[in-house]
Amino acid sequence: MSIRLSQAVTGLFIILLCCVASSSALAYETTLTITGQNSSGQQVNVTLTRSELEEMPQTTLTTHLPWVKGQAEFKGVKLTTLLNAYQLKPTKILMSALNDYSASTDWQHITKYEPIIAIEKNNQYLKIRNYGPYWLVFSIDKYPELGKRKYLAKMVWQLETIKAE
Repeated sequence: MSIRLSQAVTGLFIILLCCVASSSALAYETTLTITGQNSSGQQVNVTLTRSELEEMPQTTLTTHLPWVKGQAEFKGVKLTTLLNAYQLKPTKILMSALNDYSASTDWQHITKYEPIIAIEKNNQYLKIRNYGPYWLVFSIDKYPELGKRKYLAKMVWQLETIKAE
């Protein structure tokens, strides 16, 4: 009898532990941090959640990418819109990912090609295992020259920070 009771208590403990672990995982929300000096000379250091990014004007971009089968529809905020919201007009923009990958671009490049910080792909939120939660996406269909390796490297997925210099 006591062995069965001990097994039952152990089983309940494991179930409780699994519930706590899964609720903690669900509560984790990745953010996007933007830093730089604005046009007034003030330091900007803001961390945005996905819902805060969704409150900004959204843009839809449909394109083929080497990492995705077929054409995909991406939805998110234009990088220029995001930077303008905080009066950031940098010369150089450094983007870093969750896996410590980083790439840089410049203001002229983003104003010419209008990339977005994608939050969704084909009406589904991007997940970390699928290039998310945020992915800087350019339209290769609209601008075929962006299919070159040096430009593809600027499409940072698992985007975590944007530093405006």
